Amino acid sequence: MTQKSFKNIDSFSKNKTISFNSLGKNNGSRVRLFLYFSVTTVVALFFLVVGYEISEYSQSMIDTKINENIEIQTNALSNTSIDLSFATKCTVNLSVFNDKYMSEATGVIISNDGYIVTNDHIYQDISNPKIYVFDSNGKRYDAEFIAGDNKFDVSVIKIDANNLNYLPLENDLFINKGDELYSIGRDQSITKGIVCDFLYEANGKSKSVKMIRTDCAVNPGDSGGPVISNGKLVALNCSKTVSVEVEGMSYLLPSDIVKRAVGQLIKDKKITDRAQLGISYKYISPVVAAQNNSISGIKIEIINADSDLYGKDFGEGDVIVALDGAEITSETIFLDWLSNHRAGDNAELTIRKINGTDRQVNITFGADSSYSSYFDE
Repeated sequence: MTQKSFKNIDSFSKNKTISFNSLGKNNGSRVRLFLYFSVTTVVALFFLVVGYEISEYSQSMIDTKINENIEIQTNALSNTSIDLSFATKCTVNLSVFNDKYMSEATGVIISNDGYIVTNDHIYQDISNPKIYVFDSNGKRYDAEFIAGDNKFDVSVIKIDANNLNYLPLENDLFINKGDELYSIGRDQSITKGIVCDFLYEANGKSKSVKMIRTDCAVNPGDSGGPVISNGKLVALNCSKTVSVEVEGMSYLLPSDIVKRAVGQLIKDKKITDRAQLGISYKYISPVVAAQNNSISGIKIEIINADSDLYGKDFGEGDVIVALDGAEITSETIFLDWLSNHRAGDNAELTIRKINGTDRQVNITFGADSSYSSYFDE
């Protein structure tokens, strides 16, 4: 079989001619096929290159946009960032002393010509004191006492200097619970906390100011130091709770109250527009009233002779139950109402007499002008 196969192959090769007639007849087709293939390849390469460039350009644009957004966000953050280094330059140490006693405190420069604001209680029990001010560089100044108020716990002093760094007081507060605060104390120390609450905290026997409660650490000597939020002076350090039942609560004097007080203390040497009703009272809550089958509201204990209620047939045991038509459901409502008025304003009270009858009475607020705890002997 092998021989036959070879023979057939040999015979086939001798008698037959192998030709590629199809190729011979279609040379034009081959050229067109080659050209088509070449053009297709070039076009494909062209689109690959163009696509790559478009992709790179698009990515570049996206990266640029992202970078721009990051830059915008960064700028936005930088615009609201807290420049504590500048705030510390405006913070001063105070030494208040006489031959027997000394008090150390903190203050903040509020004008370029040397006005400084601090707490009023730093003078307590120190008669005829000298006041030294030490700036952030340690330079000492003798300070002049201008005026103070022991209910707002604000006082103003002045040093003989010009072109000073200072922090302007904010008139409108826009801070909320949870906002971050930075408290600057003696020797420009800084602590951080948040706004915990807003409440009336008694300064001595007065509830004249709605304080900012915070968890910022406040140490001895920090009284009167500035408190910064969003790059602005929003409060002064004022007091703290010292009790085994309370952990780390301090109280701040809002800057709108400080600003209001400073203008009057410099001009008039006292607070002139603080409203007073001229009574001593006890608040009866709805729960206590229910327990004792009594009336909830502001129970009058004493009516002062300078009160507009004096001589109008009201007295001890009568209860103020509404303010300008609004029911009193908490002491805060009463204190807010009082603090939102000024001396000379008018208001309407609804008072329930002991005999159970209600009377409406229009009153005019008097002026509550207390003075500084600083005194001379």
